Amino acid sequence: MRHGSHRIALGVAAVLVFAGGCKTADDYRRERVKNAVEQFNQAKKTELAKEKGVLTLQDCMGLAVKHNLDLKVQNLEKDAARNIMMAELLGMLPDLTISDSFTGRSNQPGSSSKAVASDGDTYGYSTSTDRNVNNLSVDLAFSLLDFGLAFFNSQQSHDRMLVKEKQIERAAQNLSLEVVRVYFKVAAAQRAIKVTTKLLEDCKSRYELIKKLAAENKITPFRATDETTRFLAMEKRLTNYTRGYESACVELRSLLGVYPSSRIVVDESPLDTVPEFDFPDIELLEQMAILKRPELYEIDIQKHINILECRKTLLMMLPNVRMYVDFINNNNSFLYHQSWWELAVKAAYNALKTPQYISRYMAYSDQADLEEMRSFAQAIAVMSQVRIAKADIVSSRERFEINRKEHEEYSKYLKAALATKSVDGSVTQLDIDHQRLRTAETEIERLMSLGAYYIAHYRLLNAIGVKNLDAKTQSELKAELAAARESAAEELEKARAEYASRQSAAEDARIARILFDDGLKLYRENNAQDAAVYFERSAAKGNASAMFCLGKMYWSGKGVEKNQRKAAELFVQAADKGNLEAMVLTAWLYYKGNVLPENHDLAFKYYRMAADNGDEKSLYWLGALAYERGDYEEAMDYFKKSARGGEVASMVWVGSLYRNGKGCEKDYAKAMLWYKRAADKGNPEAMNNISMMYAAGDGVPRNQQEADKWFKMAEAAFAKR
Repeated sequence: MRHGSHRIALGVAAVLVFAGGCKTADDYRRERVKNAVEQFNQAKKTELAKEKGVLTLQDCMGLAVKHNLDLKVQNLEKDAARNIMMAELLGMLPDLTISDSFTGRSNQPGSSSKAVASDGDTYGYSTSTDRNVNNLSVDLAFSLLDFGLAFFNSQQSHDRMLVKEKQIERAAQNLSLEVVRVYFKVAAAQRAIKVTTKLLEDCKSRYELIKKLAAENKITPFRATDETTRFLAMEKRLTNYTRGYESACVELRSLLGVYPSSRIVVDESPLDTVPEFDFPDIELLEQMAILKRPELYEIDIQKHINILECRKTLLMMLPNVRMYVDFINNNNSFLYHQSWWELAVKAAYNALKTPQYISRYMAYSDQADLEEMRSFAQAIAVMSQVRIAKADIVSSRERFEINRKEHEEYSKYLKAALATKSVDGSVTQLDIDHQRLRTAETEIERLMSLGAYYIAHYRLLNAIGVKNLDAKTQSELKAELAAARESAAEELEKARAEYASRQSAAEDARIARILFDDGLKLYRENNAQDAAVYFERSAAKGNASAMFCLGKMYWSGKGVEKNQRKAAELFVQAADKGNLEAMVLTAWLYYKGNVLPENHDLAFKYYRMAADNGDEKSLYWLGALAYERGDYEEAMDYFKKSARGGEVASMVWVGSLYRNGKGCEKDYAKAMLWYKRAADKGNPEAMNNISMMYAAGDGVPRNQQEADKWFKMAEAAFAKR
């Protein structure tokens, strides 16, 4: 009943959780209404005291970075990424489980039992003294797979945090450019309003003047209509600047992250001067851009994330090894051991998942290659943006110069017209007004083009990915690029030298092989003297086989003057170049010490080289050398490897080591087994050793008949040698 009640309770809890998590459309509508009110009230509170004064461009940039909501959201995402990274780091810790259970009982007696005696009385019940039992368990589990995955996940989380930082950096750069664009739009419109306010008032009075002149027949009705139309058109254009100012103010305040009311005042002083922007050549600007743009860093980091994913996939292809350490303490006094611990290692391997992991590895490897190509494509796009931005500066400057000249010309015309009117009155007031309006329009166009020139400058900085290009910044970037170019040049030169070396070595090897083949052909034709010349030329180019063959000729004096010392030197050179026969022969010469100085360490070295290159016989000599220096365990290891490869003499040695207990525990049974394996191959030493074991009763019952039998077999085998 208790288990059933638990199931009912769990079911009710699940229903409550499920029901509590459901929301209807009306729930969301009410929540949106509530959020709408709260968000509107919060937005109304974002008025800044500083906004009531005049804002400079730097003020606007600072406010945008501080209050822009998109940047705030991205910064919160970066904080979340940092917390995820910490969580992954903590995921490398092993699992630690501590449990403490307490059991109590009433100590009431159990049932009694009937006595075997005839009186039929029952025995009394027995009771224990332990009523309460406490059981403490501490379990520690460590998984190599979980640790490895957590390690790589933490690296990926760190990289994702860096990606988010680069995204924030680029978002801030783009935000600054937008602020610059709207700032100069507001400044130009602000100045335009000042220029046109009085003119617009004058335009309204001019309509009455035109009507009066037409009524007095001083101008024709057609001219009156034309003049009115011209004034209306100019009034519309001038009025549009006011409307543009209001829209620009709202846009700027939105970028600053404050309540979008319509009025804002910015510093117009940048429009009073024409800046001269000094930039280095376009190729240097392009190099600076691909060095500084955050998007390129982001792609490089994403490539590393994919590489880590490849490593995670390789890790998952390995067996999952888990290690456990358990400690248990129980205060039950009836237990023989009240405290105990255990250590366990468990390995699991899912072979059926291997194809999936291979495919996943290939996919992420392809993704890393894709990021490499994406980085190059992005670099090309960045360089294109720099060129376009640089061309835009030139175009904006030219457009400004045209507007400036046009404004100067209209200003001259207006000044001349005013002078003429004051002298002879031949210029009408209407012409003067038209000239004023047109001059004001050219002034506004000049201001707009000047603002566009400033914006083009900041657009180039944005394309490069820097805040400014002053002398210090340029110097630092040039130094960084110079260091990178120097490093790249060194790497390139190193690669070229390595390639040239490999090409030269390959060519020498090709020529050396041709010379060796020609020498071998001459040798087989019994022309040893000419063969020696070809072998010597081939050996000079590093051919190991030619060195060995030439060494054999010097050893025997065939085709050349006999010189065993020179032959031995050629054997050593050939062995170092990888010739297997030379390795064995060099080892033997160092072992014997009759031509080369006796050196068992060098003999061991060359036998080891030969064994590593597949010579089974060298394993026997390695065992013999190890035995001579008293390293019986190593000798046993080499003799066993040699014996398993079929070397009969090594089988005898393995048997003898087991028989004498050298390098292992004495084991007559194993000794007899190895001796008989060698005896089956016809080895007389093995047969003689078996005879001695039967004669002495070593591990077998003493049996002189068997001893004599094996001794006779040994004599016969010795006689066949």
